[in-house]
Parts: sequence; C-alpha cells; structure tokens
Amino acid sequence: MVWNTPRDWTGITDDIVTSAMLNADVRDNLNFLSVHTHTGAAGMGANSMSGITFTNLVTLTFADQSANPDAAGELQRNGNDLLWYGSTLVNFTAVDAAAGTGSLRTLNTTATSAAAGNHTHVPASPNQLIVDSAASLNTDTESNISSGTIVVQNAASEALAVSAAVVLPDGSGNTYTIRLKYSGPSSGTIDTTTSLGASVSDIQPLPNSSSDAGIISPASAGTYTISVTVERTSGSSLFNPKATIYAREVGA
Repeated sequence: MVWNTPRDWTGITDDIVTSAMLNADVRDNLNFLSVHTHTGAAGMGANSMSGITFTNLVTLTFADQSANPDAAGELQRNGNDLLWYGSTLVNFTAVDAAAGTGSLRTLNTTATSAAAGNHTHVPASPNQLIVDSAASLNTDTESNISSGTIVVQNAASEALAVSAAVVLPDGSGNTYTIRLKYSGPSSGTIDTTTSLGASVSDIQPLPNSSSDAGIISPASAGTYTISVTVERTSGSSLFNPKATIYAREVGA
C-alpha cells in the first residue's frame, strides 16, 4: 500500500468520476493514512520535530507522568516538577538542590544558595585575638598554658586564621607535646607537635610546616576559645612554658 498523489479533478473527462478514481484518491489514501508511520515520505509527515518553531505558541502543557524520566534526552513532568534526563536527572523546578546538582538558586549565604554579586567576605571590622602568657608546671597532665576568646561575626562569610608560638625552657631531660586547639560552637585541634625537648631559645610554631594553614571554618557564628596546651611526655623536672596566640577573622 502506497500514497497516491490525488488527481486534479478539474480535468475529469466528461465530468465523470469513476469508482476507480475514488478508490485510488479516497479509499486507498485513507487506508494508507490509517496505518502509516512517520518516515518523511510524501503523505507520511515529518519523521522528527527538527526545525519546528513555536513563535505563536502561548502555552505548552505537559501531562503528569507520575514518574521521572530515565532515558537520555527525555523531558517529563512528574507532579509539579519538570525534569530532564541527560547523563543524570535534573529537576528544572527544584530550588537550592544539593551541591553539584543543577537547580535554581536563591540569593543567600547557605551552602547550596548563590551569593549576591555585591557581597563581601571580610567583615568591616574583623575581630582579632592576641594572648601572651606563661605557666609554671610540674605535671604529666595536658595543661592549658595560654587561651583567649574571639567572636566570629558570621560563620557563612568569615573564617579564623589562628597561629601560636611556644617556648619550653627549663625541665632538663623532659620531652613535650604541644597542641593548638579551639572550642565553642564547634571544637577541634588545629595542630599537634610531639617529641619536643626543653629549650630557652627554640620557638615552636603552631601550625608547623607539616600541617595545614591554621584556618578554621566555624560551624556557626559565636564565641570561640583558642588555647595552647602542653603535655610532659617524659621526665620529671619543673618546666615553665610560654605561649603567644594570634587569631583574626578573615574572608571564608
């Protein structure tokens, strides 16, 4: 069965229409249209939507499929969501989706929102902390030798840069472990240095060259305590550790 191009009926001989003409132009063509596939051949219609424009289209309504698309190239509605499947599923109507997932983004300061173009990272008046103190100890217990507090004004846009310098005079024959710590809304150890001997001149930096940069990303705004501790790990002599702490808010 094939499509027959209809004749020009103005040229019918003696104005007589025969059954053969009607069978060819009407019956056979209607039968063909009832079972045809879209291959692009004459009478079959285009085999794709390539080149179609929607200049005058006012509304395009998707029927709810109550399921997500799962094959490459599918665009499908599921409830109130319009979803596209390429190599992964993308929800065109989602807002502030998980990091790494394409979605609309609100302007905010959360981990999955977009930052406004006019935002700043460094506070107008960044807080800072400087503490210089010493202690006289004769114990193997980890002890606080210097501490101070600093307020983080906005955890979403500020971080803390923290460092310390420690001197361990006296205590001949002793060895030590020193730690730089923070506590508050969140807590942790920034750096630890072990197997230190006594010295009146050697300055021990925290963080040291093998550690991170001493940057804290606070879990939330609030008051944080920065401290240096020392622990005598061998020996029994009295010791007089000294420590200086410096901390400052910086752009996150």
